[in-house]
Amino acid sequence: MTAFLDDVDPRIPAVPIRDDTARIREDFLVLAAHEIRTPVTSLLLQLQLTKRMSQQEPEKTPAWAAAMLIVFDRQLGRLARLCDDMFQARHGGLAHGAPTREPVDLVGLIREVVATAVAHRPAACGAISVAAEGPVIGWWDRSHLERMAFHLIKNALTFGEGKPISIEVRASRARARLIVRDHGMGIAREDQERIFARFERAVPVERFGGLGLGLYIAHVAARAHGGAIRVESELGCGAAFIVDLPLAPRRPQRVRAARRSSSISSSSPIPRSRPARARARRGRGAGGARPPELPLGAHLKLAQVKQVHQRLLRAH
Repeated sequence: MTAFLDDVDPRIPAVPIRDDTARIREDFLVLAAHEIRTPVTSLLLQLQLTKRMSQQEPEKTPAWAAAMLIVFDRQLGRLARLCDDMFQARHGGLAHGAPTREPVDLVGLIREVVATAVAHRPAACGAISVAAEGPVIGWWDRSHLERMAFHLIKNALTFGEGKPISIEVRASRARARLIVRDHGMGIAREDQERIFARFERAVPVERFGGLGLGLYIAHVAARAHGGAIRVESELGCGAAFIVDLPLAPRRPQRVRAARRSSSISSSSPIPRSRPARARARRGRGAGGARPPELPLGAHLKLAQVKQVHQRLLRAH
């Protein structure tokens, strides 16, 4: 029996197509990531073993084989990062949990990421410059910042149209700023907010590849550290992605309140009730001064005198 659209029971609740589509897409990405990651991990292990053997016996390794190993390493690394991005999409951008903070030099990290990006895209050699006055050290999660920086640099290489890319790292008293600037096609104003959302793209998928997750992962990493990311761009004039990060994590509100209350209580005297103040005034005498306190030995002798006096009273 053929069912037509008019035969649908109106009592069946309608399924939100947008939410259901997003869920199916996320489930598919996780499944695909699992299926791809397994053979990629095996191939990476075999590649590392082959590279180690070729380094131990370079005279037995032809030049063409060494060049192929470099290509294999680059492409397998690209697949591994693609799988990680798929996992990130399902887990809210932080598949590896909350930031694990440690002292990190942001300038050194950026230089390492640039070297990795150039190794995977040799045509970009010499096109990226890093400007910094010195080390910028903060308490951050190194792996999260590496991923954030990699996606920002990769985005600049993809849409920079082969023009120079400048990266600037500087720090103020409490914050660090990272600026990744390209001189490529730029981003329209109406697209500058939505490009940080998951699966969002400002360019046609037929011309540019990718899953629309790079800027989303960078945005989540910045937010997880208490920072923010924004873009300044115009069509045809390139784009500048600006990341602001606190150098140290902010203290929780409860901890700040507890420390503030403890400092107030330690600096101010403890108020006493009216009866306590009255007893204190009576004990000071007419002159207002406190009576001198007796030593412990005098207290014991006074107690013995009282006991003797009570015995005498009972005897009479």
